[in-house]
Amino acid sequence: MKITVEIDNLTEPQKLAIEDLLAMWQHLGSIGGSRWTAFFADGDGDFRPKVLINGHKPEPCVLIKPKDRWKNLWYEDRYGQHPEEMYLIDFDEIAWAMHKENKPK
Repeated sequence: MKITVEIDNLTEPQKLAIEDLLAMWQHLGSIGGSRWTAFFADGDGDFRPKVLINGHKPEPCVLIKPKDRWKNLWYEDRYGQHPEEMYLIDFDEIAWAMHKENKPK
């Protein structure tokens, strides 16, 4: 499957961070590595992306409950360690949900 992702309204640092994230995804896929990766979406700052996927506004996946996407984790930044509610989505969970949905009853 192939998708076309268009992101408008980014600053140069935001573009570079997204490109770095995607490069890491490609690297992990090429070496068979599995890791959580993250991008800090600073919505109370100047992060205001306009995204289209194959020409359409992205929609949340209905196969996973919204509450199951959020975890309380610790992260470290230039100010030290902080607890943070983080959005985490695993495509394996979606695949298992699709498998369960397609199983004969």
